[in-house]
Amino acid sequence: MQSLNRSTSFRSSSYKFQTLRALPHLITFFRLACSPVVAWLLLEAHFKAGLGLIMLAGVSDWLDGWAARQLRSAGHLGVVLDPLADKVLLVTLFVVLGIMQLIPLWMFWLVIGRDLVIVVGAFLVRTLRGVRKFLPTMLGKVSTFFQIVLVLLAVCYAAFPARVLFWLDMTALALSALFTFLSGADYVRIGIQMARRRHPLTPIRQTP
Repeated sequence: MQSLNRSTSFRSSSYKFQTLRALPHLITFFRLACSPVVAWLLLEAHFKAGLGLIMLAGVSDWLDGWAARQLRSAGHLGVVLDPLADKVLLVTLFVVLGIMQLIPLWMFWLVIGRDLVIVVGAFLVRTLRGVRKFLPTMLGKVSTFFQIVLVLLAVCYAAFPARVLFWLDMTALALSALFTFLSGADYVRIGIQMARRRHPLTPIRQTP
């Protein structure tokens, strides 16, 4: 009887632990689910509520990383889902803010164009040269940082139209545009270098 109770207790503890290990993924799914809700709130001009949900999504980004480290549950799914959730939210914000003209359309197309160039270039390099690992560059990280700052300030200015926020938004726009262009050019340069490298399976011609 005691053995049966111990077995049942062990299974219960194991189930609870597995449930806890899934917590980081659940938080990431929550952040993915935030994107359409944020889009609706902004399109309906509920800027304060939209800003609050964006901030909550930002906190969840830190929280799922912290939970994954504490529970040692970082796996392939988390590696894929976490940056995907961040990118979906950021692209959603750029699309909505571009539609509402809270950011200039040229900035919207610059960001989307750069991302399309990166995706197409990565696909071609992977297909033609077998490169499977693509690491973000420092310029890419700086560009993403200023893009996040830009959309946050744009929503902040829409919610609280203070003059200081306007000038901060304009500064973020200039820096975001600069580093988006520079990072895009840098990724193109890296892609060309990868494309010029000899494929590892390509036979080397011997000179007679």
